[in-house]
Order: sequence, then C-alpha cells, then structure tokens
Amino acid sequence: MGVIKSDAGIEFHVNFCHPNPMKPAIPTLDEKDIVLLQRIKRHPLLRARVESLLGVVEDAEGDLEKADAAERRVIEELRQMGNEVLTEWAQGGIDKCAAQAREDGEARSGGKKNSTGTRPSAKSR
Repeated sequence: MGVIKSDAGIEFHVNFCHPNPMKPAIPTLDEKDIVLLQRIKRHPLLRARVESLLGVVEDAEGDLEKADAAERRVIEELRQMGNEVLTEWAQGGIDKCAAQAREDGEARSGGKKNSTGTRPSAKSR
C-alpha cells in the first residue's frame, strides 16, 4: 500500500499489487459516519481543531519526535478546542434565549426611545 499526493493536496492510497493501482479505493461510509460529517460541517472551528489533532496523531509536520512535544501540542489543541466549543455553546444559548423572547413578545428592538421623560410632580410647599 502506498500514498500518492497530487499537486492539489489530494492523497491517493494505492495498492501497487492491485491490477489497477491508480484506482483509488472508495471509502465506505455508514450512517453514523455521514451523520458525524454533517454535524461537524456545521461547526467549522471544531472541524479545524479535529483536523489539527489528527495532524498530531499522524505527525503531519514531522516535528513531533519526542513525546513531550506531542503532549504539549495535544494539550494546547485541546485547551483551544475547549475554549472554542464553550464559546460556541454559549453563543447558541444566547441565540436561543433571544429567539424565545422574540416569540413570547418579551424582546424589544434596540431602537430609539419614544418617551420624553417623566412629568414633573406637583411642587412641594
């Protein structure tokens, strides 16, 4: 089994013992794989972090010869992922609350106030 990488960055995993080694193997995706792909496409920051973690596992840059370097990189990636995930989660909660308030008629737009103030009360003696 070998890997050929095109100029466009596409990797072809080929079996040189196969009668047609340039024919890329078609990956089979089950329903869980498809659902996961659909979900992760809705979260581009999470997708980028997962790809970065996969880069650590595969040592894509070839700079992780020592366990300490790999550990530091994984810790940093997970810390950033946690921060991004919680930020996205919080924003989703804010958006849901705002939508619910609009539905319930509790929300007001941030437009200009129409009030001219409170009327003065009677003068004290």
